[in-house]
Amino acid sequence: MSGLTQTLGAPRSARLAYYLRVLRVVAGIEFKMKYAESVMGYAWSLAKPLAYFAVLWIVFAHVFDQKTSVENFALYLIVGLVLYLFFIDAVGMAMTSIVARGSLLRRLAFSPLVIPISVTATAALTFAVNLIAVTVFVVVARVTPDIDWLLILPLLAELYAFVLGIGLLLATLFVRFRDVAQIWELFSQLLIFMTPIMYPLSVLPSWAEKLFFLNPLAQVMQDMRALMLEGDLETVSSVLGPGGRLVPVAIAIGTLAFGVWLFRREAPRFAERV
Repeated sequence: MSGLTQTLGAPRSARLAYYLRVLRVVAGIEFKMKYAESVMGYAWSLAKPLAYFAVLWIVFAHVFDQKTSVENFALYLIVGLVLYLFFIDAVGMAMTSIVARGSLLRRLAFSPLVIPISVTATAALTFAVNLIAVTVFVVVARVTPDIDWLLILPLLAELYAFVLGIGLLLATLFVRFRDVAQIWELFSQLLIFMTPIMYPLSVLPSWAEKLFFLNPLAQVMQDMRALMLEGDLETVSSVLGPGGRLVPVAIAIGTLAFGVWLFRREAPRFAERV
């Protein structure tokens, strides 16, 4: 308890440095434990999106022949899958993080926020490994990167803010209501069809396109594809107008702000509930 008191009484810069060290250590341990005693090790992080890709490629590229309506459909598909898997993995891990690591709240002196941030950082590391698959598809498709690809970085930052916000909300609710896990499992299975992963947005009516772009995941996914692929792909600006980009960004930031507020409000009672 004295360690906690000393940490909370330290200057703000010292507390921040301490929390960053804890975050780095916990995230590193989480990432290593995820593949501990696994024969294939980190290769499993690549196997998951590639397995999804193989099934969806067969169904949508050959059965429904979507490759004729989307330029570089293979790259279009793998980008969507990698972003989708990052989203569901990061949110799912954050949701159960407080309950699964409740003992840490009573033993170590750090803010409970470090726990969901660390597991989402672990998912981000897996996402970084999965980008190897995207790179391979870029090379195979002979797509030449250009300076505009740097705009992918703020798009990923926006997505992470949205992921962390939802993760904090679900982590807070999961402490009290375990049914949240069942609801999330169902929603994550439906999300693959509710997000333009394997089909072009052009097949939807205009009102549905506008609705899709209110989802930061769909917006980041489509804007990232527009930067990487040739062709006339719908983007948030083309569908919602020049100022439309601010709408999903505001939703992502608002979700994060509300998630942090709710999490911090309930955090003092976490230790007694888990």
